[in-house]
Amino acid sequence: MSEILEKVMKELDQQKQKYHEKLLSVEGEWSTFMRSFQLWDFMIDISSLLIPEFYFATMSLGPLFDFDLFTIEPLNLEFTWRYPTVDEWLKGVGIVIEKAILPTATDIETFVTDNIKEEYQAPILETRLEKGYYGKTRYGYCYYDPIAMREFMRNAISLMIKKHPSWVQRKQAILSLASSLGVSEDLARYIHDRMSMVMSAHVEDFILDYGMLDVSYLCVEEEHSPEYVTVPFVNLDGEVQELEVYNLTDLQYGFILDFSYLDVDYLCDDVDAYKDVSPAIDAVDEKLKNFRGRIAITAPAFSNYVRGDEAVDHSKCERTNIYGDLLSMRYSIENQVDSFLRSVAPQMTAFERRKYISAVLQLWGHKGKRHEWGFKTFKYMDLDELKSWWVDYWSKQGLDPALLDRLFEMVKTWLPDVVDRKVELGRKLRLERLGIPID
Repeated sequence: MSEILEKVMKELDQQKQKYHEKLLSVEGEWSTFMRSFQLWDFMIDISSLLIPEFYFATMSLGPLFDFDLFTIEPLNLEFTWRYPTVDEWLKGVGIVIEKAILPTATDIETFVTDNIKEEYQAPILETRLEKGYYGKTRYGYCYYDPIAMREFMRNAISLMIKKHPSWVQRKQAILSLASSLGVSEDLARYIHDRMSMVMSAHVEDFILDYGMLDVSYLCVEEEHSPEYVTVPFVNLDGEVQELEVYNLTDLQYGFILDFSYLDVDYLCDDVDAYKDVSPAIDAVDEKLKNFRGRIAITAPAFSNYVRGDEAVDHSKCERTNIYGDLLSMRYSIENQVDSFLRSVAPQMTAFERRKYISAVLQLWGHKGKRHEWGFKTFKYMDLDELKSWWVDYWSKQGLDPALLDRLFEMVKTWLPDVVDRKVELGRKLRLERLGIPID
């Protein structure tokens, strides 16, 4: 065994042992359990801010773009849990988490009839721009949206708003992805700015059915238009912009001069269009309640699928071995990219090589992400679209586009295989322990 290989294997075993000790051992699970209660108050506060913001912001995409609300991931990420059966517990299952199906229909027709006052329903339903189907719908009366583009509009932008606190990074990420998918920059900008405005209003203006007592600011009455509230928000360029709206429906769907697009937004009345009892508005309270009820199961969820003998000895723990396999794949990818860079750019420093290695690891991570909110866009992109986005994104971070192009051509020969293996490793253990057939 070579000295380098021996060093790598020793480091890998150390990493597996640390992972097991901090998360999967009895002491690790107890530490996570206690930490979840230490964070209880913080989680209550942060959920009260973030969940309504993402809920109402992404909900606005449904009527505007004719999306079924269930396909908008911040709205459909709802889970239930139960205790395991005796057989499941003996296999190491500490908690069984299952995705919840929303109790009501989520198509736009049902959303409008259940939540919008009757006098406003017809103008919305009669002016909808329907999704097109070849050989069925009339050209000019519908729209076509390839799946990667649809995922970008529905979920990727909301992910980038959550992920990138830096406005410069956020703008680059959104526009690079929009360009590679053929999405108009103006449309990408509009979706971001509409969502940013809705999120900002949660704190900046107290709006009925949306604002928070003791958190949201009471609106200052404007002399020239006392019926409006002014909403300050940060647009895609990182500039503070102010717009005036009537109410919650105007904030989410309303046509605003110098901001909105004809045939997309709706001219809104100064009276809120939501019904007094709206299932969509009430659902955010249910979502908050369910989220808070799941905080206590954080520890068993993180330490799931570990039997008693596996919790004692990291070398017997299958989850630890899966972690080791994933780590080995990462080391292998890093080594291949490092060797390639040394051969084509021998003058490059270790620091510079690390930038390109991180870029390749991003490809592996984005294509094989198991927690898919916002990442399905990358899953459905073909290699040409993926390459266009990846080269554009990283060249804007200062990397050489010509070298990125050569690197991608090398990586694409094995990328699908390592992505498939990563996904399979992530799902196999859960299915085996729950007794679910592996397809």
